[in-house]
Amino acid sequence: MQHSASVLPLAACALLGAAGVVGAPAVLWLRPGGRRMLVCIGLGAVLGLAYSSTRAHWRLADQLDPALDGATISLAGHVAGLPTVRADSLHFLLAPAPPTPGVPTRLSVSWYPRPDTPLPTLVPGQRVVAELRLKAIYGQHNPGGFDYAGWQFARAVGGVGYVRQLTLAGPTPDGFAGAVDRWRQRILARIHAQVPAETAGLLGAMAVGEQRGISDPAWRVLRNTGTAHLVAISGLHVSIVALLAGGLAGWAWRRSATALLRLPAQRVAVLAAALAGVAYGALAGFGVPVTRSVLMLLVACAAMWSSRRPPPGHVLLLALLGVMLFDPWCVLAAGFWLSFGAVGALVVVLSGRRGRGAGWRRFGAAQLAVTLLTAPLLLVLFGQVSLVSPVANAVAIPLVSMLVVPLLLAGVFLPFDLPLSVAAWLMSVLMALLDWAAGLPFAVGALATPPLPLMVLALAGGLWGMLPRGTPWRALGWLAWVPAMLWAPPRPAYGDFEARVLDVGQGLAVHLRTAGHDLLYDTGPSYFRGGDAGERHVVPYLQGVGAVPLDLLVVSHDDKDHAGGADSVLGDVGAVQVVAGEGVDLPGMVARCAAGEAWAWDGVMFRWLHPAPNAVYREDNDRSCVLSVAGAGGSLLLTGDVAARVERLLAEAGRWPRSEVVVAPHHGSRSSSSDALVAAVAARHVVFSAGYRNAFGHPVDAVVSRWQAAGARVWRTDLHGAIRIAVDATGVHVDADAHPVRRYWHRPRAAGARLTSPGPIE
Repeated sequence: MQHSASVLPLAACALLGAAGVVGAPAVLWLRPGGRRMLVCIGLGAVLGLAYSSTRAHWRLADQLDPALDGATISLAGHVAGLPTVRADSLHFLLAPAPPTPGVPTRLSVSWYPRPDTPLPTLVPGQRVVAELRLKAIYGQHNPGGFDYAGWQFARAVGGVGYVRQLTLAGPTPDGFAGAVDRWRQRILARIHAQVPAETAGLLGAMAVGEQRGISDPAWRVLRNTGTAHLVAISGLHVSIVALLAGGLAGWAWRRSATALLRLPAQRVAVLAAALAGVAYGALAGFGVPVTRSVLMLLVACAAMWSSRRPPPGHVLLLALLGVMLFDPWCVLAAGFWLSFGAVGALVVVLSGRRGRGAGWRRFGAAQLAVTLLTAPLLLVLFGQVSLVSPVANAVAIPLVSMLVVPLLLAGVFLPFDLPLSVAAWLMSVLMALLDWAAGLPFAVGALATPPLPLMVLALAGGLWGMLPRGTPWRALGWLAWVPAMLWAPPRPAYGDFEARVLDVGQGLAVHLRTAGHDLLYDTGPSYFRGGDAGERHVVPYLQGVGAVPLDLLVVSHDDKDHAGGADSVLGDVGAVQVVAGEGVDLPGMVARCAAGEAWAWDGVMFRWLHPAPNAVYREDNDRSCVLSVAGAGGSLLLTGDVAARVERLLAEAGRWPRSEVVVAPHHGSRSSSSDALVAAVAARHVVFSAGYRNAFGHPVDAVVSRWQAAGARVWRTDLHGAIRIAVDATGVHVDADAHPVRRYWHRPRAAGARLTSPGPIE
């Protein structure tokens, strides 16, 4: 359901729901066995489809009205959840009250004030009046890229607002949800006041589930060592709280003979553990791992209350059902798959075995199971697998579970700062060790993302290989990994090439590959609110197609919409050689592009057309590296941000080659795509890389018309998503990549739209 481009009509949802309810009693007439199981699975699928589609209709109805997209209005409401304060900005969720027609019930609000404007102190539940410029949520469309629109949709956010003016309005209201969030905020403030900022972000995530304080370098270390689960509140934290609460309640209850006559101490301990688990889940914000852990705890407590011992697999399935009923969009989160995948691996490897065996052997088996059975998920979700994960987790899990978490919880619930300080010191030591492990040359194995059938085969084979001894052909299960490990995406033939202009918003990133080489031309923009397109879109795409490392990275010039993602690309993907325009500052050996230099890869010719050696240009855009790529069936021209004066100089010198496809200079600005360029290249296709509703109005209508009048077909990343260009012996083929990745929450884009904004917006 969550991977479809449309949802079922409400009438069909009602019919499916009715059919499922009517057919449910028929299960009771069937004998236990395979037929009954198949009928149950079918009924579950029917009811699940009806339920999730109905929920999807409700959420789609709670999106920003297109008529208000780009409008500035004044809204009253209250702060929902924890606000995030950064050095130069403020971010929070706004729940408008009273409801305003066309405005969703939750808006993601950001404020980037002038440097001399103090940021107000917001608390959860705080009433505010804000003058907001509203924006619908669109995001980018790239193969394997981050789905920003899907992420916001799963959070029940229906629109985005940018503050023009903000006023606090009245006292903080009373309410349970607001009180819990204010408690979480006080805990975060205490952690940040006692420990260094870098460690405070990690401890804040482990204490109250607030992960926005973790820096990008720290995330990279955790991801490359396979230890990101350590900073997600999960069964470890919930279990510790439940055990402490249950143990203390049972101990206190046993001190009273009268109390024991009324209710056994074991049941009191179970009840206290369940209540403590739910309370801690609320404190942690009820994310997917937390919800799964709390539900599993409640199922186990209910079984103990009734003196039953359900199989661990049944408990896991009941928790899975509860999480999906609570949040049908949880399947869009990586945490859902990793959380249930890790627990499922433990259930497989630790259940159904005779004898206990040595503790270290069981621990090692559990570590191996989690590592191997989550590897296909990590490969699909992140395009890489940590090869140091087993050793890193063997050190990190005992340290965190036995020392860091108990000390952190003691520091949270007790009025003493020493436990927090010790937990912070231990976490800093651990992160230093993980940083060293992440820097090892063999720390990460990057593979192209195989097709779904091969990943399912690998996962099934791993599960079969983890079954108890005596299972037929158990050792052969691991052979199912071979097709996924050896798979590689098809590449162009000798003399052909393929290019993809990625949808990176208001910027440029073009991946070009031949039969045996990969080139990236520009890396996309850095974002005004933090982060960059390199990390969010370019790196996942390159890892998904197996372009790791790159043979050549080109950064055409030093504008942040072209060079903003360079550090992320070099850090996560790497490049054998880097060529950059004058003024671009990158680590390592960087060569400069110079007109006249050329080389050949696999029968495809590459030639620099600009800038001339030793030439001096006043404007940074005019120093852009211009690259011509020619194969047997056609050619491609990458122009950077050169302006009309450079275009005319090259035309007068006869240095513009005819090209079937041109990536238009400067995103289609009025200062480029002159008559001289358009006439000289005689392109059949022109591609504009620009952000949807960007503040500059790119591409300008006059420029688009100029190319169309010359006979070129227009392609736009702001309307079509990523653009694929294939050049082979049969000619040039251009198409849009957006259609295969469309989901029902993706809004259609319309030409001619424009926003006015103080800074670039994704």
